[in-house]
Amino acid sequence: MTATTSGDESMEASSDEPADSIPEPGEDSSDEPADSAHDPMAKVRPGEAAGELLAQARMLGALFGEQGTVGAFGRFRVLERLGAGGMGVVYEAYDPDLARGVALKLVNVAAKDRETALDEAKALARLSHPNVVPLYDVGLERDHVFMVMELVRGKRLTEWSEGRTLRELLSVYQQAGAALAAAHDVGLVHRDFKPDNAIVGDDGRVRVVDFGLACEADDPARTTSQRRGAAGTPRFMAPEIKAGSAVTPAADQYSFSVALAEALELAKLALPRHIAAVIQRGRAANPADRFASMRDLLRALARDRARTWRRVAVGTVVASLAAIAIFLRLNQPDECERGADQLNSAWSRTARSIALDRIATLGPYGQSLRSKLEGDLDAHASHWVGEFRAQCLDRRRGTEASPLLHRRKACLELGKAALTTVGELISEAEPANLAELPRAVQSMPNPASCSDPDVLASGTAPPSPELAPVQRQLTEARILVSAGRYEQAFAKASMVVAKARALGYGSALAEALLVQGRALVGMTYRKAALPILAEATKVALSSRADALAVEAWARRVGALARSTESDLDSALASIDIIEPLAQRTAPYARAVLYNHLGNVELIRDRMDKAREYFALAQAESQNLTGLDALELDPGRANSALLSGDRVRADQLLVGAITDLTNGLGEDHPDTLSVRWLRGSATIEDPRKANEFLTRLCPAYEQHAGLVNQRGRCWTELGLVRWDLGDHAGALGAMERATQASSDASEATAYVTLWRRQGDAHMAAQQFAAAIAAVPPKPNEGWLERVSRARLTLGLGRARREMGDLRGASEAFERTIADLEPIVRDHHETNIERRLGSARVELAELSRQ
Repeated sequence: MTATTSGDESMEASSDEPADSIPEPGEDSSDEPADSAHDPMAKVRPGEAAGELLAQARMLGALFGEQGTVGAFGRFRVLERLGAGGMGVVYEAYDPDLARGVALKLVNVAAKDRETALDEAKALARLSHPNVVPLYDVGLERDHVFMVMELVRGKRLTEWSEGRTLRELLSVYQQAGAALAAAHDVGLVHRDFKPDNAIVGDDGRVRVVDFGLACEADDPARTTSQRRGAAGTPRFMAPEIKAGSAVTPAADQYSFSVALAEALELAKLALPRHIAAVIQRGRAANPADRFASMRDLLRALARDRARTWRRVAVGTVVASLAAIAIFLRLNQPDECERGADQLNSAWSRTARSIALDRIATLGPYGQSLRSKLEGDLDAHASHWVGEFRAQCLDRRRGTEASPLLHRRKACLELGKAALTTVGELISEAEPANLAELPRAVQSMPNPASCSDPDVLASGTAPPSPELAPVQRQLTEARILVSAGRYEQAFAKASMVVAKARALGYGSALAEALLVQGRALVGMTYRKAALPILAEATKVALSSRADALAVEAWARRVGALARSTESDLDSALASIDIIEPLAQRTAPYARAVLYNHLGNVELIRDRMDKAREYFALAQAESQNLTGLDALELDPGRANSALLSGDRVRADQLLVGAITDLTNGLGEDHPDTLSVRWLRGSATIEDPRKANEFLTRLCPAYEQHAGLVNQRGRCWTELGLVRWDLGDHAGALGAMERATQASSDASEATAYVTLWRRQGDAHMAAQQFAAAIAAVPPKPNEGWLERVSRARLTLGLGRARREMGDLRGASEAFERTIADLEPIVRDHHETNIERRLGSARVELAELSRQ
């Protein structure tokens, strides 16, 4: 579900309405029913190809034309209606001024009621909390008050809660409660909390929405003559609100507790006694009998029986502990040895263990990922603590100038902040985004850089109170974009852009713009990224941040090539300026430049130039480590496939697999992709290819989102087994392919052909239909031609089994004609095997 819509049961009565006008529970008082059946998330979830194409078509149409838009509202291009409730209608829209998707809430009001309609905006403007949907803008347009808010992609808490465990439900409700507590901190009461007014985003973070009924907290001693009108959803409404009594934060406690109790009841979960007691107290009829605050309720909800028992046990030995405390005060550890304590303040080891244990419960991949994450986090912590100690000792000895020591300390603080961000990502992870976590860990700043004078000297400016938060947010944005959290990264980078502009920090502004551009490219809004990356290049050049300028220029050219722009040649003309500049920068910037130029030439089908650039990128990346090296491993794979030297190509892929395994894990999707390339492209011996793919294909089963890759692997394994004469094994692999993928036309036709009492006529029809679905197009890529040739080979095999020898010969001849020119530039064994099979089968037919 996409948020920020209100629910379908909200109501508000004016202060002169009688109390008995409150609808009964379940009655809908809104004039327009909520569009609760609409689910735009079905179109945008990563990994679902059809959804991605539809989302891209819709958004790109809105960005660059009128197709796909509902209409315009002011500067906004309205894409589609998301839902409605008693307080307004919410649309998904595109804001061209800020180049981002937003949720646009419109309230149609008379002029005299505008101030009332702006109450929600005023409430949101006072709140800044990760679990409250942020307000970007508010204004008046004709007869509408409009609010521009974050576009949250996810599900309403009502829908998300189905089939969840007790731990999962308590976790998301804790987040929702934190949002209410934040509102209470600024003197607001939500008044309409319910599961439909909380969204669990695809990023795992809960946002409480619809503050349309929020009000200032009353003084509990307010007299009944100062009666406030009843407002809220009857089923979740606190008794004092129905009675018109004082509205205090305790009312939100009541709504929260009722909602949590309902969720747990629907889930048919056995409640621990202390959880039931917390809920019972939170929904007490008398506000005075509830918790003193929402935070107290949340603390009680998080308290488990084991912790309570430990507290009692500690109490029995308090005297002994007092004696120990005296001893410890007399024997305080040296401050330079307290790095571990410093790091624990960012994310404690206890919290880390709990989060990692939860990861292990999220399916087979989560189980294997836990140990990988733990090892990487331990290694990072050890390096950080060592750098902390070294910095502390150098400060004490006075061996370094004060400015450099300040930079070292600021660098370590950024590393600590990065750990907090990574901890949040791990703690909130769901099965769908587990693969983000290894990159998030790898993207934390290398502690060793905090003692590298060259790195420290290249900082944006000497540490200052006003720059420190900008640097922290920029570090968070870099981690988010590296982890694939593109929408969050864009939002965070946008904040940095605004602050860096105001403060005049050019280098920080250039890097924030670069992160913005990378995030938009990651969301496939490539054209929207172009002006941002162009500005990043210009700002970096003017700030003499040469490495940033080179990287931003390279990423813009890469995005331009994929957005089918006609001015690519003119953009590439400035390579004469950028390439000499790149020679003065670090190897990473040059490697990124050559890797993107190689991809551009690959897209343009200029293989010699692509081969040249990928070789340069490979040479520059030799000594890179960490995330820098991992990002460039696909370039190493491209270099391998274009090298023309099968032995050298296999060595490069083995090296890339080793690095990806060490950095991301053996079963990470990126590692599996390069393992697939080796199994399908460089292993010549079909027996070894069979062994390799037999180990690889089941590894895809751990990832629900890799259905097409899984099907492709099983299909290739089936063809290799058929070539080896293992017909039963070939059929089994093809059957696995049809079960694994939603697009398995090749495998389906082979199953029809190869199964016992196979139907060659039906198989021929299936192959022919699959070929017709991918007709030749002008300037199509070689991969499309290979896919069609594979199907044509299958068609020839089916026709031969039918006895149509002439038709089979024609199919084999067409396969050979299509594949022969391709193998001259692309020396992949799977293509060569299909070409060889077609030649052998055609030769056998000629002898009949």
